[in-house]
Amino acid sequence: MSYPEVAAFDLDYTVWPCFCDTHLNPPFKPMPSKNGEVRTLIDSYGYELSFYKDVPRILEDLKTHDVKIISASRTWAPEIARELLRAFKVEYKGEIVPLITLFDSLQWGEKSKVNHIRLGIQEIFGAKADIRDYKSCLFDDESRNRDVEKYGVKYVYVRDPESGTTWDLYQKYLNGN
Repeated sequence: MSYPEVAAFDLDYTVWPCFCDTHLNPPFKPMPSKNGEVRTLIDSYGYELSFYKDVPRILEDLKTHDVKIISASRTWAPEIARELLRAFKVEYKGEIVPLITLFDSLQWGEKSKVNHIRLGIQEIFGAKADIRDYKSCLFDDESRNRDVEKYGVKYVYVRDPESGTTWDLYQKYLNGN
């Protein structure tokens, strides 16, 4: 298996199955499980949102292998994305932590994914860090973002909006398929 130095993740239809800026209405009510994890939130209109089931396992595996993780999203509602990532709670190294703590950089807004990743790398490694100097990847559901490959970033297409980023897709990426 070949791990990247940096892994970037889009949010909508990559980490969770909706557009957080158009499908959801805060505030969110957490639905804690017996162990304290919060894998489901209910918005003010009763819409239930859960992140894709394999996402915490993937993020934990990346963190275990010293991979830096960037959230790269064109969301128009960064405050909602931040609220979701804070409200979702997962078990990590024996503790229940907000999902947001597994990300090393949050790059959101109207910039391209190339710029999101570039800015995330600079935030993590310093202002002079160059996107081309790091083995990196982007998990994303929009094929238009494949343009990151021009900058040496491996594009991993998350095709299925029902399953999102799966362990199988992640393993195929790590194994070079």
